[in-house]
Amino acid sequence: MLIGHRQPREAFLDALQRGRMHHAWLIAGPKGVGKRAFADWAALKLLSGSPGPGDTPADDPAASLVAAGSHPDHRLLAPPEEGKGSATASIVVDQVRELSDFLHSYPAIARWRTLIVDSIDDMNINTSNAFLKELEEPRQQTIYLLVSHAPARLLPTIRSRCRMIRLFPLPEADVRQVLEQTNPDMPAADLEPLVTLARGAPGAVSDLAGADLAGLEKTLDRIAAGGDAVPLARSLQPQAAIPKLRALLALVPRRLAAAARRNPDPRLLQLYEEAEALARDAVRLAYDRPQVAMALADITARAGRIQDNR
Repeated sequence: MLIGHRQPREAFLDALQRGRMHHAWLIAGPKGVGKRAFADWAALKLLSGSPGPGDTPADDPAASLVAAGSHPDHRLLAPPEEGKGSATASIVVDQVRELSDFLHSYPAIARWRTLIVDSIDDMNINTSNAFLKELEEPRQQTIYLLVSHAPARLLPTIRSRCRMIRLFPLPEADVRQVLEQTNPDMPAADLEPLVTLARGAPGAVSDLAGADLAGLEKTLDRIAAGGDAVPLARSLQPQAAIPKLRALLALVPRRLAAAARRNPDPRLLQLYEEAEALARDAVRLAYDRPQVAMALADITARAGRIQDNR
């Protein structure tokens, strides 16, 4: 279910209804605001022929086929999953080549063929060049829906062949609705800290339910004031503590960003960049969890000292 983003929906439907459907749509915006949900919604609009602004009903034949991964006119291009070939953080050239027959044939049962790329940021230069060739010679009635968190980093030749549609952070009411939908059993006391932490991007925090955000905030407050970080590091040793680690990796950069907005000290901005880099790599590269906690605690303590001495 796609929540919010009324204007982008209207722009897409207007192009569809007027017969001005561009062959490639670059769906851009911050991580977690719902770009993939928008791409799914747009694909189903094309595959089902449903003209309205709402979601395609789950019992629609096109929706059922897409949900089962068996729609003949729809594909998803994403980094390989673990257990399905070589797991990697990148979309590889062979994946693009495997789609050639699909992209260069006509729809089988729908009016359109759709390809979602999630995300096009995950292509290296070789894969990007191979994909560019597909964008340069699109088959009629084939639509590309390209998710991008950082469109400025894409090849200019890819951007120039796409119509960009920007998604912006959602208002709190929409964030709350998304989180209630993805975590229907979550108590209200746990929901509200997530809504605040999300800052308009519910997808960025949807897997942090049950991570005791309020307790982590108090722990970070103590560390910022000079408290001991060892108990926090020890609490992250069990494998079951991964959600807590993810929450910590989300909280520390956000706290630093807020501090830098209040006090634009270059040292705070540098600490924010350190925390962001750690948050980006810690889980993906399986860093030692207690060591990550100690590094984040050190960043938090240094930020606390800077703010105390301003």
